[in-house]
This record gives sequence, C-alpha cells and structure tokens, in this order.
Amino acid sequence: MERFQYEKAVICFSKAMNLEPKQLHVSQAEAYLQLCDFQSAVASYKQACLLEPGAFNNRLAFIYYLQHVHMSSLCFYFTHKAIVHYFVMCDLYCSLACLSAMGCYSECVKLLNDWIASWDSPNADLYTMRARLHQQLHQMVLCYHDVKSALALNPVCPQASALLLQLQERAEKARQEAVNRALSGRLPDALTKINTALQHCPQDGHLYLFR
Repeated sequence: MERFQYEKAVICFSKAMNLEPKQLHVSQAEAYLQLCDFQSAVASYKQACLLEPGAFNNRLAFIYYLQHVHMSSLCFYFTHKAIVHYFVMCDLYCSLACLSAMGCYSECVKLLNDWIASWDSPNADLYTMRARLHQQLHQMVLCYHDVKSALALNPVCPQASALLLQLQERAEKARQEAVNRALSGRLPDALTKINTALQHCPQDGHLYLFR
C-alpha cells in the first residue's frame, strides 16, 4: 500500500471504531505503524488493551523496540552535546518502556543500575525512575533510599517529592494500625505493622523506638 492509502485507512478506522472496537483499534495501530507514527500506534494498542487486558503486550513491546531503534539511529545526525544527551535519554526511556510493557521490572532495575553506575553525574530523574520500579517490586526500603537520593540532587523534584509523601503517608497509616493492635493486646500484629511502617520510612527514629 502507498502512504496515502495508509493515511486514508487510519481515517476510515477512526470512523468505524464503534462497530468492532478491539479489532479496529488493532488495525488502526498497524496502519499507524506503517506510517512510522509509533506514538499513535502505541496509543491505539493501549485502547485495544483496555478491551482485552494483556492481549497485546508483546506487540506493544515490539513497537517500543522499533521506536528505540529509530531514536538511536537519529543520534548519528547530531553532534551538539545537549541534543545527543536528549537522544541518549530517549534511548534509555524506550528501553525501559519496552521492558516494562513485558512486565520485566527486575530487568529495568538492572538497566538503571548500569546507567547510574556509568553516568558521570546521574540526575534526580534516574533515581526517581528506579524508585518507582522498586515500588512496583515492593522493595520499599530501596524505593525510599532512591527517593532520598533524587531529592539530594534536586530538592524540588516534584515526582520524588510526591513519592516521598506517599511513603510517609503509608508509614503513618501502618504506625496507627500498629498502635491500635498494641492497645488491643495483639502484639505480633502490631510488630508486623510497625515493620511495614519502617520499610516505608527506614530513617524515622520514632518508629524504631515504638518497635
């Protein structure tokens, strides 16, 4: 098919979306893919995933991979340091998106570990991304320490600040539950709850005193 035919197909799929929504979202995504419009292809596949969760994760991962290759190839055409840095970061984000789409969160953490170790001056965004991955893996102590590292580099980082607030709120909720269980004589349950609080805020001395 010629390019204009794929463009026409995208328009037709949009008009017919109410008839067979899942298949039409998929067909529309494939048409966008032929036009190298990766962002729109991802958006269409995500709509299809809402109708059938998990059915198109492999396809999404493949598109993220194509986008990753496409962005990497562009780096050869730029020499300005800031522009190259932008595309290098895009390369990382696409790799992470590809792995995340397949649920490979541990591999995402390993990738970020390598980047942070090799980066001359890692920024707050890298630590915040790794913190969110630790949160996804229920590794709350590691999540907390990465959030603190991010805020040490950028004290006004909004994403890290929001994540720290979440951790503090969950720690306080667990502490209150520990108090209630201790008052009712359920000491083992109270200990479990205070340990949960400490996982979310491992540098809070009051929690250690309570335990």
